[in-house]
Amino acid sequence: MGVVSKSSTLLLVFLGLLITHRISAENVLLVPTPCTESLWFTLSNIGQALVGRGHVVTVVVPEDIAEKRRAERPDFKFETFRDQGTHALLKEIDAQDLSNIESETSVYQYARDVTSTTDVITKHCDLLLGDIDLMSRLKAANFSLVVYDCCYPIGAMLAPHMDSRVPYIATLRTELYFLRATGVPLPLSYVPFWGFDFTDNMNFVQRVENVFTYSILSILGPWLATNTYDELVRKYISEKETIKSVVSNTDLWLYQTDHVLDFPAPFMPNMVQIGGLHIGEVSPLPKELETFVQSAGNDGVIVVSFGSIVKTMSSKKTRIFAAAFARLRQKVVWRYTGEKPAGLGNNTKLMAWIPQNDLLGHPMTRAFVTHAGARGMYEALHHGVPMVCLPLFFDQPGNAARVVARGLGVKLEFSTVTNDELYQAITHVLTNNSYRETAARLSRLYRDQPQSPMERAVWWIEHVIKHGGLPHLRARAVGLSWYQYHLLDVAVFLFAVCTAVLGTVWYSCPFVCKKMRCKIGAKVKSQ
Repeated sequence: MGVVSKSSTLLLVFLGLLITHRISAENVLLVPTPCTESLWFTLSNIGQALVGRGHVVTVVVPEDIAEKRRAERPDFKFETFRDQGTHALLKEIDAQDLSNIESETSVYQYARDVTSTTDVITKHCDLLLGDIDLMSRLKAANFSLVVYDCCYPIGAMLAPHMDSRVPYIATLRTELYFLRATGVPLPLSYVPFWGFDFTDNMNFVQRVENVFTYSILSILGPWLATNTYDELVRKYISEKETIKSVVSNTDLWLYQTDHVLDFPAPFMPNMVQIGGLHIGEVSPLPKELETFVQSAGNDGVIVVSFGSIVKTMSSKKTRIFAAAFARLRQKVVWRYTGEKPAGLGNNTKLMAWIPQNDLLGHPMTRAFVTHAGARGMYEALHHGVPMVCLPLFFDQPGNAARVVARGLGVKLEFSTVTNDELYQAITHVLTNNSYRETAARLSRLYRDQPQSPMERAVWWIEHVIKHGGLPHLRARAVGLSWYQYHLLDVAVFLFAVCTAVLGTVWYSCPFVCKKMRCKIGAKVKSQ
């Protein structure tokens, strides 16, 4: 009888756990950007972690890439819409931009590219938000949360379009057009603009450049965002709303930054650092690759990758890289999909795709030659691997500056680098023990956290779901106009008061003096 009672109790506990788990499962909608694969990787990593917690994750994608995404993430559900080729066109624009990374781009060409991109983005968003069948299915799904990438704030418009009560969360490395969407103050004396290769210790000229650039972008960024999205916001959400107000209502900002590599800067309570959240356990290398790595012996291996975007480069540049690698004693694993470069050494293995995290976590890896993309940079930090950075665009110059400032590696100019410069930089990092020691020390600091970045991200996401949003964490600064935020109205008022007081004193003095003279004169006369 006691055995039966114990079995029944265990069964009830088990069923209770199942019921509790089922109740806690929620519908989460992911809204990726229409281009840039690396941004999709981050969003899909978060989605996979949520699936592991029992949540149902749905992704909105154009029809032409739905099958590819299903193959990548079979645990996700997918809702599709007809984008009329806008996704393909955006990828084509990106490819054209990448084909010019080794040459100078004129201001006119850059302006034309930005204009053409914004037109396509507007059309892409309009097709998504205006798809009646898609909207009906999304509204019927009763999503508890929307997670989007802030590079293109489609999710910030989609969430209130579906249901004004649905909270939404943004992932980002840096803010683009919405420089005040979080309300966080940015002291330009020590917070460098993300596109510069400045540190937090700027000289006078750098601070002038920092202030000038930020001031220009504070005007151009919102203007560009307004012209791209405001009409859509008025059409699908409310005449009273703007893209700034919609994005500013984001409940939580998941920043791909951290306190070890990034420079100290002000933060708001709804800004959470999740730099390196994609890093998982190191898996064994494929047999062929492991054999190649082990053949390096004590000299070790150099890993070379320029991310998911840049897979090929000009023949001139590949010859420079190949020649520099051929001079090394180490084996080189190079992610590259173009034609085999002339002069490629026997020590270099070309691969269309590499298990980058597994390679960087391998005990035989000695250095990482990289474009300083955020994902690879955090993997190298996590595993304690020194870097040789050749930044290309976007946040990469700033990332490389952080690597150099922390003593994790060195920086070269991709457009002008020579065979000798690249060889000497790699050799310097390999032979100077300070880089290896610093990398190991910072790796220990980075790993020493109460939660992993992914665990932290998931906790906060579920916290938002549980409470239906976190408006109490949103700074009042996001609702202030620019002159209120900078206290210009107060300054004008105080100036006016001071001017009035000083003016009164100034004009009263002659009158008082005249009265006093008259009084003194009359007194003298009477005497």
